[in-house]
Amino acid sequence: MTSRAFAVATAAAALLALLPATADAAEPSWNRPHCGKVYGDGSVTFTVTDGAVLAPTTGTLLPVTYGKVAALPAPNTLISIGKQAIQRSSDAGCSWQLLDKVADDLTTYDVQPGPGDSAYIYSVNDQPIHRVHGSKVTTVLGPVAWSGLAALDARPGRLRAVAGDGQLYDSTDDGVTWQRVGIPAAPDLFLYDAVVDPRDPDHIVVGVMSDGVYVTFDGGRSWTRSAPVERVNAFSLAMSPADPSKVWMEGYDRDRSTRFIWESADGGRKFREVLDQSRADLINGNQLWASPTDPDLLYFSYGTSFANFGADLYRFVPSTGELTKRHNTNDGIPSLAFNPADPKILYLGLAQER
Repeated sequence: MTSRAFAVATAAAALLALLPATADAAEPSWNRPHCGKVYGDGSVTFTVTDGAVLAPTTGTLLPVTYGKVAALPAPNTLISIGKQAIQRSSDAGCSWQLLDKVADDLTTYDVQPGPGDSAYIYSVNDQPIHRVHGSKVTTVLGPVAWSGLAALDARPGRLRAVAGDGQLYDSTDDGVTWQRVGIPAAPDLFLYDAVVDPRDPDHIVVGVMSDGVYVTFDGGRSWTRSAPVERVNAFSLAMSPADPSKVWMEGYDRDRSTRFIWESADGGRKFREVLDQSRADLINGNQLWASPTDPDLLYFSYGTSFANFGADLYRFVPSTGELTKRHNTNDGIPSLAFNPADPKILYLGLAQER
C-alpha cells in the first residue's frame, strides 16, 4: 500500500469511528452519512470533528474551483456547485451525481435551500437564477437586469430577493415575474451581503460598503441604521436560526483600520465587538455560518493558495471568547452546511486555486 493510500484509508477509518452508530430523533427524515469516503469530484466533503479530520474523496479537486453546498429539507439531499457543474447527493453526502452543466461560471454563485427538494443558485454579481426542483434544473432571470442579488430567500409559494442596492423583490411564480417590496434603506447603497430571518421574512439585515448595517422588521417599508457600526465596511453577515435576534457581522472599521467580528443581540439594531484580527485571520469577507441549534456558536473560515498556506476552519463561542481552528491543505472553505439530523456533522465546500 502506498503512503497516500494508507493515509486515505486511515482518515476514512478514523472518520467512521467518530460517526455515531444511531441517529437521534431531532430530524427523523435525515440521516448521518454512513460512509468514510465521499464518492465525488473532491469539491465537497464532511467532517464530524470541526475540521480536524475531513472525509477523503475519490476525486481530486481541480483548479480553479470554489465549491458551494447546501443541505435541503428533503431527506438526505444536498446540492453543490463548482465551476459549471450543479450536483446532487441523495445519501447524506456520501456520493454525488451531476444534475446539469450550465453555461455560466458559478464561482460567484451561492446555493439557497428551498422547500422540499428545491434549491436556488444565484450570484451577487451575475444573472441568471438557476432553479433546482428534484432532478430538473431550469433558469430564470432575476429582478434586476445585468445585476445579481445579495440574498435570496425561498419559502412555499414565494421567493424574496434582496438586490444589490437594497431593494426587495417578491415572486409568487417561482421567479418568472417580480414585484418591488418596500424601499431601499438609503440611496446609492452597495450591498456586500444580506440575511433573511428564517422565521420571519420581513426581518432582514443588510451589510453595505462604507456605511455599515441596516435592518428592517417590516419587509423593507422602514429601515434602521445599526449602531455603532456606521463607518464599517460590512462584508459578511450571519443570523442564528436558533435565535434570530443573534446576528453577526465581519467587517472593517474605517476609523481604526481594523477588522472585527461584531455581534448583535437585538436582531441587528446594535452591535458589539466580539473578536478582532489579532486572534484570527480576518479579511475583507470571511464567510460566517451560524449553528442551526446553538445561538452561541459561529463558524468562519480563512484560506488562501498564497505560499501554499491552505485553509483554517474556526469555531467561535462569542459569550466566552472560546476560539479554536482546524487546518487543512485546501485553498479555502467557501461554503459550509449543517447536517439536519446532527449539526455536529459539517459539509464543507472546498476551494482549489492551484
